[in-house]
Amino acid sequence: MASITVTGGDYLRNPTDVEGQGPFTYRYLAEGDSWMDRSTPVSGSLPEYLAREMGRRERPTLTINISRAGHTLRRITDVMQGEFAWWLREFAYTGILFSAGGNDFIDAALDPGPGQGVLRNMSGLPLPTDGYDCVNHQAVAALIDEYLNPNFDTIYKAVRSSSRNASTPIFLNSYDTPTARNAPALRGISGPWLYAAYQKNHIHERLWPSLTEGLFKEIQRTIQGWCIGRIGVYAVPTTGILTPAKPGTSGSREDWANEIHPNKSGWKKQSRIWAIELAASTIGPLTEIPSRPPKDLAINESRRMKSKSAV
Repeated sequence: MASITVTGGDYLRNPTDVEGQGPFTYRYLAEGDSWMDRSTPVSGSLPEYLAREMGRRERPTLTINISRAGHTLRRITDVMQGEFAWWLREFAYTGILFSAGGNDFIDAALDPGPGQGVLRNMSGLPLPTDGYDCVNHQAVAALIDEYLNPNFDTIYKAVRSSSRNASTPIFLNSYDTPTARNAPALRGISGPWLYAAYQKNHIHERLWPSLTEGLFKEIQRTIQGWCIGRIGVYAVPTTGILTPAKPGTSGSREDWANEIHPNKSGWKKQSRIWAIELAASTIGPLTEIPSRPPKDLAINESRRMKSKSAV
Protein backbone atom coordinates (compact mmCIF):
# COMPACT_ATOMS: atom_id res chain seq x y z
CA MET A 1 0.00 0.00 0.00
CA ALA A 2 1.48 3.31 -1.12
CA SER A 3 2.16 6.26 1.15
CA ILE A 4 3.53 9.33 -0.63
CA THR A 5 4.22 13.03 -0.19
CA VAL A 6 3.84 15.47 -3.08
CA THR A 7 4.16 19.23 -3.29
CA GLY A 8 1.04 21.21 -4.06
CA GLY A 9 2.53 22.07 -7.44
CA ASP A 10 3.27 18.45 -8.33
CA TYR A 11 -0.29 17.47 -7.41
CA LEU A 12 -1.82 20.20 -9.54
CA ARG A 13 0.30 19.34 -12.56
CA ASN A 14 -1.02 15.79 -12.66
CA PRO A 15 -3.66 14.99 -10.04
CA THR A 16 -4.83 11.88 -11.87
CA ASP A 17 -1.33 10.36 -11.73
CA VAL A 18 -1.00 11.14 -8.03
CA GLU A 19 -4.40 9.71 -7.15
CA GLY A 20 -3.60 6.68 -9.30
CA GLN A 21 -0.91 5.69 -6.81
CA GLY A 22 -3.66 5.17 -4.23
CA PRO A 23 -6.23 4.56 -3.02
CA PHE A 24 -5.26 6.55 0.07
CA THR A 25 -7.03 5.98 3.35
CA TYR A 26 -5.44 9.03 4.97
CA ARG A 27 -4.88 12.49 3.51
CA TYR A 28 -2.85 15.27 5.16
CA LEU A 29 -2.01 18.87 4.36
CA ALA A 30 1.46 20.01 5.48
CA GLU A 31 2.18 23.72 5.95
CA GLY A 32 5.01 25.57 7.61
CA ASP A 33 8.75 26.11 7.60
CA SER A 34 11.84 24.08 6.67
CA TRP A 35 11.00 21.31 9.15
CA MET A 36 8.06 20.53 6.86
CA ASP A 37 9.80 21.54 3.63
CA ARG A 38 13.37 20.21 3.74
CA SER A 39 16.51 20.61 5.87
CA THR A 40 18.91 20.78 2.93
CA PRO A 41 18.57 20.19 -0.83
CA VAL A 42 19.57 16.54 -0.32
CA SER A 43 18.33 15.41 3.11
CA GLY A 44 14.59 15.31 2.54
CA SER A 45 11.81 16.50 4.80
CA LEU A 46 9.67 15.34 7.69
CA PRO A 47 6.63 14.61 5.43
CA GLU A 48 8.81 12.44 3.16
CA TYR A 49 10.07 10.31 6.04
CA LEU A 50 6.63 10.27 7.61
CA ALA A 51 5.23 8.84 4.36
CA ARG A 52 7.80 6.03 4.54
CA GLU A 53 6.91 5.36 8.17
CA MET A 54 3.19 5.32 7.39
CA GLY A 55 3.85 2.91 4.53
CA ARG A 56 5.80 0.66 6.87
CA ARG A 57 2.79 0.66 9.18
CA GLU A 58 0.49 -0.16 6.22
CA ARG A 59 -1.40 3.12 6.47
CA PRO A 60 -1.83 4.33 2.85
CA THR A 61 -1.31 8.07 3.10
CA LEU A 62 -1.17 11.05 0.76
CA THR A 63 0.40 14.22 2.13
CA ILE A 64 0.11 17.42 0.07
CA ASN A 65 3.02 19.60 1.14
CA ILE A 66 2.74 23.38 0.64
CA SER A 67 5.38 24.38 3.20
CA ARG A 68 8.30 26.73 2.45
CA ALA A 69 11.76 26.75 4.00
CA GLY A 70 12.26 30.02 5.85
CA HIS A 71 8.57 30.69 6.42
CA THR A 72 7.71 32.55 9.58
CA LEU A 73 4.29 32.41 11.19
CA ARG A 74 3.63 35.94 9.95
CA ARG A 75 4.40 34.92 6.36
CA ILE A 76 2.10 31.90 6.62
CA THR A 77 -0.68 34.10 8.00
CA ASP A 78 -0.14 36.64 5.20
CA VAL A 79 -0.95 34.01 2.58
CA MET A 80 -4.01 32.66 4.38
CA GLN A 81 -6.27 33.97 1.62
CA GLY A 82 -4.13 32.29 -1.05
CA GLU A 83 -2.63 28.83 -1.21
CA PHE A 84 -3.40 27.49 2.27
CA ALA A 85 -7.01 28.68 2.18
CA TRP A 86 -7.45 27.25 -1.32
CA TRP A 87 -6.25 23.79 -0.29
CA LEU A 88 -8.51 23.87 2.77
CA ARG A 89 -11.47 24.24 0.42
CA GLU A 90 -10.47 21.36 -1.86
CA PHE A 91 -10.35 18.37 0.50
CA ALA A 92 -11.44 17.16 3.90
CA TYR A 93 -8.15 16.12 5.46
CA THR A 94 -7.37 13.47 8.02
CA GLY A 95 -5.18 16.08 9.67
CA ILE A 96 -3.15 19.24 9.11
CA LEU A 97 0.58 19.06 9.86
CA PHE A 98 1.85 22.47 10.93
CA SER A 99 5.34 23.73 11.78
CA ALA A 100 5.85 27.37 12.73
CA GLY A 101 7.30 29.58 15.43
CA GLY A 102 10.92 28.45 15.34
CA ASN A 103 11.94 30.80 12.54
CA ASP A 104 10.21 33.71 14.26
CA PHE A 105 12.32 33.23 17.39
CA ILE A 106 15.51 32.78 15.39
CA ASP A 107 14.83 35.83 13.22
CA ALA A 108 14.15 37.89 16.36
CA ALA A 109 17.58 36.85 17.66
CA LEU A 110 19.54 37.15 14.41
CA ASP A 111 18.10 39.98 12.33
CA PRO A 112 18.04 43.04 14.66
CA GLY A 113 21.17 44.94 15.65
CA PRO A 114 23.01 43.91 18.84
CA GLY A 115 20.68 44.18 21.81
CA GLN A 116 17.71 45.19 19.66
CA GLY A 117 15.94 41.80 19.47
CA VAL A 118 15.29 38.99 21.93
CA LEU A 119 18.99 38.84 22.89
CA ARG A 120 20.86 41.34 25.06
CA ASN A 121 24.11 42.84 23.83
CA MET A 122 26.54 41.37 26.36
CA SER A 123 29.55 43.42 25.24
CA GLY A 124 31.27 44.83 28.32
CA LEU A 125 28.78 43.23 30.74
CA PRO A 126 29.66 40.74 33.50
CA LEU A 127 29.38 37.10 32.48
CA PRO A 128 26.11 35.70 33.91
CA THR A 129 25.88 32.25 35.47
CA ASP A 130 22.96 31.13 33.28
CA GLY A 131 22.98 31.69 29.52
CA TYR A 132 19.28 32.47 29.54
CA ASP A 133 20.12 35.68 31.40
CA CYS A 134 21.32 36.91 27.99
CA VAL A 135 17.69 37.08 26.87
CA ASN A 136 15.60 40.25 26.77
CA HIS A 137 12.55 38.83 28.53
CA GLN A 138 10.30 41.76 27.62
CA ALA A 139 11.12 41.27 23.94
CA VAL A 140 10.36 37.55 24.19
CA ALA A 141 7.03 38.23 25.89
CA ALA A 142 6.12 40.77 23.19
CA LEU A 143 7.06 38.31 20.43
CA ILE A 144 4.81 35.65 21.93
CA ASP A 145 1.85 37.73 23.15
CA GLU A 146 1.64 40.39 20.43
CA TYR A 147 2.71 38.38 17.44
CA LEU A 148 2.93 34.58 17.61
CA ASN A 149 -0.23 33.86 19.60
CA PRO A 150 -2.51 36.18 17.57
CA ASN A 151 -1.10 34.84 14.30
CA PHE A 152 -1.68 31.22 15.28
CA ASP A 153 -5.20 32.15 16.33
CA THR A 154 -5.76 33.42 12.79
CA ILE A 155 -4.60 30.08 11.40
CA TYR A 156 -6.79 28.14 13.81
CA LYS A 157 -9.91 30.18 13.08
CA ALA A 158 -9.36 29.81 9.32
CA VAL A 159 -9.27 26.01 9.66
CA ARG A 160 -12.27 25.89 11.97
CA SER A 161 -14.31 28.13 9.66
CA SER A 162 -13.54 25.91 6.67
CA SER A 163 -16.60 23.99 5.51
CA ARG A 164 -14.58 20.83 4.90
CA ASN A 165 -12.11 21.01 7.79
CA ALA A 166 -14.01 22.51 10.71
CA SER A 167 -13.26 19.42 12.80
CA THR A 168 -9.94 18.38 11.24
CA PRO A 169 -7.20 17.91 13.87
CA ILE A 170 -4.13 20.15 13.69
CA PHE A 171 -0.80 18.58 14.64
CA LEU A 172 1.93 21.00 15.71
CA ASN A 173 5.67 20.46 15.36
CA SER A 174 7.43 20.99 18.71
CA TYR A 175 10.95 20.96 17.17
CA ASP A 176 13.89 19.66 19.20
CA THR A 177 16.76 21.52 20.85
CA PRO A 178 19.77 22.02 18.54
CA THR A 179 23.40 22.84 19.31
CA ALA A 180 24.62 26.34 18.45
CA ARG A 181 27.53 25.72 16.09
CA ASN A 182 29.04 26.95 12.84
CA ALA A 183 27.10 24.51 10.67
CA PRO A 184 25.19 26.31 7.89
CA ALA A 185 22.84 24.62 5.46
CA LEU A 186 24.56 26.37 2.55
CA ARG A 187 27.64 28.36 3.51
CA GLY A 188 27.26 32.05 2.73
CA ILE A 189 23.60 31.58 1.80
CA SER A 190 21.66 29.85 4.58
CA GLY A 191 22.92 29.75 8.17
CA PRO A 192 24.40 29.40 10.64
CA TRP A 193 21.66 31.00 12.71
CA LEU A 194 22.12 30.73 16.48
CA TYR A 195 25.91 30.78 16.15
CA ALA A 196 25.76 34.04 14.21
CA ALA A 197 23.19 35.60 16.55
CA TYR A 198 25.21 34.76 19.66
CA GLN A 199 28.42 36.13 18.17
CA LYS A 200 26.65 39.27 17.01
CA ASN A 201 25.46 39.93 20.56
CA HIS A 202 28.88 39.15 22.09
CA ILE A 203 27.61 36.17 24.11
CA HIS A 204 30.35 33.98 25.57
CA GLU A 205 30.51 30.49 24.07
CA ARG A 206 30.30 28.92 27.53
CA LEU A 207 26.74 30.27 27.80
CA TRP A 208 25.49 28.95 24.47
CA PRO A 209 24.13 25.56 25.66
CA SER A 210 21.95 26.97 28.46
CA LEU A 211 20.87 29.90 26.28
CA THR A 212 19.80 27.60 23.44
CA GLU A 213 18.03 25.27 25.86
CA GLY A 214 16.13 28.21 27.35
CA LEU A 215 15.10 29.64 23.97
CA PHE A 216 13.79 26.31 22.70
CA LYS A 217 11.92 25.63 25.93
CA GLU A 218 10.23 28.99 25.33
CA ILE A 219 9.39 27.97 21.76
CA GLN A 220 8.00 24.65 22.97
CA ARG A 221 5.94 26.27 25.75
CA THR A 222 4.49 28.68 23.20
CA ILE A 223 3.46 25.84 20.87
CA GLN A 224 2.00 23.82 23.74
CA GLY A 225 0.03 26.92 24.73
CA TRP A 226 -1.65 26.94 21.32
CA CYS A 227 -3.39 23.70 22.29
CA ILE A 228 -4.99 25.16 25.41
CA GLY A 229 -8.63 26.13 24.99
CA ARG A 230 -8.71 24.97 21.36
CA ILE A 231 -10.41 21.86 20.05
CA GLY A 232 -8.41 19.32 18.08
CA VAL A 233 -4.96 20.93 18.36
CA TYR A 234 -2.09 18.64 19.38
CA ALA A 235 1.58 19.40 20.02
CA VAL A 236 3.56 16.39 18.76
CA PRO A 237 6.10 15.53 21.50
CA THR A 238 9.25 15.73 19.39
CA THR A 239 11.54 17.23 22.05
CA GLY A 240 14.39 15.21 23.49
CA ILE A 241 14.24 12.73 20.62
CA LEU A 242 17.35 13.66 18.61
CA THR A 243 20.96 13.05 19.62
CA PRO A 244 22.55 16.51 19.78
CA ALA A 245 25.60 17.45 17.76
CA LYS A 246 28.73 18.21 19.76
CA PRO A 247 29.65 21.88 20.23
CA GLY A 248 32.38 23.12 17.92
CA THR A 249 31.55 20.68 15.11
CA SER A 250 30.38 21.55 11.62
CA GLY A 251 28.43 19.75 8.92
CA SER A 252 26.12 16.80 9.53
CA ARG A 253 26.70 15.34 13.00
CA GLU A 254 24.68 12.85 15.05
CA ASP A 255 21.00 13.50 14.14
CA TRP A 256 21.53 17.02 12.74
CA ALA A 257 22.17 17.93 9.09
CA ASN A 258 23.24 21.45 10.04
CA GLU A 259 22.84 23.74 13.02
CA ILE A 260 19.04 23.68 13.32
CA HIS A 261 17.69 20.92 11.03
CA PRO A 262 17.64 17.12 11.34
CA ASN A 263 19.43 14.79 8.94
CA LYS A 264 18.15 11.44 7.67
CA SER A 265 18.62 9.61 10.97
CA GLY A 266 16.94 12.52 12.76
CA TRP A 267 13.94 12.50 10.43
CA LYS A 268 13.50 8.76 10.93
CA LYS A 269 13.31 9.26 14.70
CA GLN A 270 10.94 12.19 14.35
CA SER A 271 8.68 10.41 11.86
CA ARG A 272 8.10 7.52 14.26
CA ILE A 273 6.83 9.96 16.92
CA TRP A 274 4.60 11.70 14.38
CA ALA A 275 3.15 8.39 13.15
CA ILE A 276 2.12 7.45 16.69
CA GLU A 277 0.38 10.80 17.18
CA LEU A 278 -1.38 10.67 13.81
CA ALA A 279 -2.74 7.21 14.57
CA ALA A 280 -5.39 8.93 16.70
CA SER A 281 -6.82 10.69 13.63
CA THR A 282 -9.92 8.90 12.31
CA ILE A 283 -11.59 11.37 9.92
CA GLY A 284 -11.88 9.89 6.43
CA PRO A 285 -10.70 11.90 3.41
CA LEU A 286 -12.54 12.95 0.28
CA THR A 287 -10.85 11.81 -2.90
CA GLU A 288 -12.21 14.00 -5.67
CA ILE A 289 -9.70 15.85 -7.84
CA PRO A 290 -9.67 19.56 -6.93
CA SER A 291 -10.96 22.32 -9.15
CA ARG A 292 -8.65 24.45 -11.27
CA PRO A 293 -6.49 26.58 -8.94
CA PRO A 294 -6.69 30.37 -9.06
CA LYS A 295 -4.25 32.02 -11.45
CA ASP A 296 -2.12 33.61 -8.72
CA LEU A 297 -1.68 30.21 -7.03
CA ALA A 298 -0.42 28.66 -10.26
CA ILE A 299 2.00 31.57 -10.74
CA ASN A 300 3.30 31.22 -7.17
CA GLU A 301 3.90 27.49 -7.65
CA SER A 302 5.81 28.16 -10.87
CA ARG A 303 8.02 30.72 -9.13
CA ARG A 304 8.61 28.34 -6.25
CA MET A 305 9.80 25.55 -8.48
CA LYS A 306 12.19 27.91 -10.31
CA SER A 307 13.53 29.12 -6.97
CA LYS A 308 14.14 25.58 -5.76
CA SER A 309 15.93 24.73 -9.00
CA ALA A 310 18.21 27.72 -8.51
CA VAL A 311 19.20 26.52 -5.03
